[in-house]
Amino acid sequence: MNSVLWSLLQVSALPLVIIGVALALIVGIVKPRGAMTILGGVILTILLTPFFNAVFDLLPWWLCLLLTVAFFMSILRAGVQLLLGPRATDHMVGALATDVVRMCIRALFFPLRILARMITR
Repeated sequence: MNSVLWSLLQVSALPLVIIGVALALIVGIVKPRGAMTILGGVILTILLTPFFNAVFDLLPWWLCLLLTVAFFMSILRAGVQLLLGPRATDHMVGALATDVVRMCIRALFFPLRILARMITR
């Protein structure tokens, strides 16, 4: 339930989430602890939104860009987790991280490879 996808919900839809949680609690779909977790997240989102806006106004543009990329990557991960499940998503992220590390190591040693080819010729 604690997903980044909740942050894409519009503020005007939050009362519907509260009503839906209440109905799910009455029917027995959600346990009281889960309902309080969801409602706490909704209330926290409402309360912290102005502070996030103020903090983002103070940050430099490149850090805002980096945080935006990280946010969209987490949304992508949450979407894949919704489709594949948490364990398969963890394996996918691990494989992608391995590819990134491998690419960084190759980029680090690329000038040395060029230098070695120039010397051998």
